[in-house]
Amino acid sequence: MAWIRPLPLPLALAGLLLLGAPASAQEATPDPLPLPSGSPEDQALWKATGDVGNELTSVRWAGNALHWKIRTDDLHARLEAAARADPAAAKRLDDLRKRLAAAQTASHADLTGKWPIDPTRACQYDQLLLGSAMEVAATRGDRAQLGQARAAATRCLDLGKATLVRVKRSTDDLAREVTAVEEALAATASAGK
Repeated sequence: MAWIRPLPLPLALAGLLLLGAPASAQEATPDPLPLPSGSPEDQALWKATGDVGNELTSVRWAGNALHWKIRTDDLHARLEAAARADPAAAKRLDDLRKRLAAAQTASHADLTGKWPIDPTRACQYDQLLLGSAMEVAATRGDRAQLGQARAAATRCLDLGKATLVRVKRSTDDLAREVTAVEEALAATASAGK
């Protein structure tokens, strides 16, 4: 089993604060880079390449948090113990455990498998290249690189969106299974009292 190195305390606290921030606070965060000069279409493409990376990061955080919750709350062992304690609910609880395991496996594969884009930077390089080409085209009138930068950014954006859909779907499936397991365990615990 591979050892997972913990984050330094300031980064861990920042992550917890970010995850706990209300949606309105997260939406109010300004773009880290100023919008480059250029056509509205190029500016929209530039912004979209950054947005897809931010969305992928958010979905990865959510997926990793779910995997951590499954492990720290020991959901598989708790389901097995609840099934042993309540023979009438054993089949239903075992089915839940199998669904949780399947969703966990699919999510893990999507989070850690090979991506068609850089899993850490997403489309950041293509966004920076496009922004530079837009500035050069606006200030010097040199448009030679702009077409190539546009094509690379569009390709990365398409791949990023497809990756986002796949990872978000498996993360949402895992979240549903975790919620179903928690509800079943709570119901089993209250029925046993």
